[in-house]
Amino acid sequence: MKKIPGRYFRLLQLDPEALNTSNFVLNQNNMSKEDAIVIRYGFLAFMVCLCLSIPVCSGDTISVVDYTEKQVNLSLPVTSIISLSNMATEIICALDGGNSLIGRPNSVFPAYIDKVEIVGENSRSPDLERIVQLHPDLLIADGMLSDDNRKEIEDAGIPVIIEKFTDPARVIIITENMGQILGKEERAGEIVDFVNEYEKLIDSRTAAAKPDEETSAYVEWNSAYRAASTSSGYNNFIEKASGSNIVTNSSVQYPTIDPEFLIQQDPSVIVKMLSSTKEYSEEDLIKEHDEISSRSELSSLKAVEEGRIYILSGIVAGGMRSVIGELYFAKWLHPELFQDIDPEAIHEEMAERFFGQELENAYAYPSLKMDLS
Repeated sequence: MKKIPGRYFRLLQLDPEALNTSNFVLNQNNMSKEDAIVIRYGFLAFMVCLCLSIPVCSGDTISVVDYTEKQVNLSLPVTSIISLSNMATEIICALDGGNSLIGRPNSVFPAYIDKVEIVGENSRSPDLERIVQLHPDLLIADGMLSDDNRKEIEDAGIPVIIEKFTDPARVIIITENMGQILGKEERAGEIVDFVNEYEKLIDSRTAAAKPDEETSAYVEWNSAYRAASTSSGYNNFIEKASGSNIVTNSSVQYPTIDPEFLIQQDPSVIVKMLSSTKEYSEEDLIKEHDEISSRSELSSLKAVEEGRIYILSGIVAGGMRSVIGELYFAKWLHPELFQDIDPEAIHEEMAERFFGQELENAYAYPSLKMDLS
């Protein structure tokens, strides 16, 4: 069985030998026996949770626990994969595992996957008959894959992994897991290091910032006045940038709000999120921007008057490219803290380094290039 990678312990500044409970020594001078017991078993509980996210190899098999907390057992090597998520496809390709793809959703990036057969528009609408015919070593999907469809695929003898690609922290785990599955651990480490570099940069620069009127945000999703509330996945981007979401709702992720509510809240920033399954030109983004700024009922809003209306493609709000979306949000909410950061340039570097291609479409408007003044 494969050991837990030592780097997990280095991150915690702990010795792997500490897993052996016999190595815990009570220091009577510094803590009580009760405190030591709490620390010991609390640590062990934490390590059990950590281990659930780490692939375990034994002989010619590997086991992973997916986002639904289901253990999935795979026979190695995994040489054929069907992806029903464009974000999963990107991770596989970034790991140099694109040659293992035998089926994909209606993805458009990277460009060379156009040679791979489409087996469904997305995880919600898979071509079950064709998937069973192709019979891959693994199928990976997102949470839109229904329980019934998952069961039908698994009953055909095809292992299924379901993941959440809109959570940047989970994407790190997915990348490491897929690196293990594909035998691309070193490449996975490079991707994780690249992403973590900018995750830490955002955290360090916004650490002292507190949500206030200048960082109040309204995020609109897909259609007019359909808001991304505090219970939606997009709220993570606001929180990461130390902003505040004006639409607080714990039960409805994307409620439709009244324009009057928006006027009362008067956000400093408006971000319109677009689909993650379409590519956009700059003209498309400008059209979306102008539509919001021309709404007569919103003309008095601070965000409109100060020109702080932004458009972001959902493509950079999920998967390994979600860190690009986080950088845009951070710069839009705190332009004074990120004057030297150009999210577009970082996105271009990511595309060239991990996908071997240049970006041909638009992902944010206005992009706010690095301020060299």
